[in-house]
Parts: sequence; structure tokens; C-alpha cells
Amino acid sequence: MPLVKVELQKGYDRLKLIKLREIVMSQVVQTLQLSENDQNFRLIEYEPDFFQMKPPYKVIIEISLFSGRTPKTKKLLFQNLVQQLETHQLFERKEVFILLNEQPIENWGVRGGIPANELELGFIVEI
Repeated sequence: MPLVKVELQKGYDRLKLIKLREIVMSQVVQTLQLSENDQNFRLIEYEPDFFQMKPPYKVIIEISLFSGRTPKTKKLLFQNLVQQLETHQLFERKEVFILLNEQPIENWGVRGGIPANELELGFIVEI
């Protein structure tokens, strides 16, 4: 149930943005071994004066998720994301900044305000 936020400067073609969403979400679902319908995605575009990143970065991918994934899984996620974005000619590897924002499972209120640690989520976090 990760929350994925992608931020970049305005000016990219709509089809490119849709492809960006598809690639990011497919890699999150695949690498974190989630159900295909477990997708929460936001894309935020900024006017050039309001998006400034140290070169060579052009896009920020922030993924908020439950704590518990191994360093190996996180590294695989990073590598899969940049490889697919580059393969599909959306961004070069070096242009992608990825941030994982891990939170304890009890900090998530889901399915009507129930703490996530009190529910059967349908996926394994410790991978």
C-alpha cells in the first residue's frame, strides 16, 4: 500500500507522464511483491521557478511505505526504477532522485481509520 509521489517540472508530454506512472507503479508492485490493484500514485508538476534540483536531477520519486523492507529489496527497487525509466527513454539514470519514506506500520490509518498493524494486509512487508 505504498504512497507514490512523483514531482517534476511542467512541460512533459501527457503520454510521457502516463508512461512514467505505468513504469513507476509496475516496478513498485513487482519489486515489493504487491497486488496489482495496490496502487496509490500522485504526480505533481511545478512551474520552472518552483522546481529546483541540483543537476543532473530532473525528477523526484518519493515512496512512502511501511518499514521493514531489506536493504537488498530497496536497492533492487532503485535499480529497477532507473533501469526501466532509461530503457523507455523517459529519464537517464542520473536524472532520477528516489526517496523511500519508511514509517512504522502502526502510523498508518487505513480502511476507515484502522491502524494497519491491526489488519491482514494481504502482502508481506519483510522482503
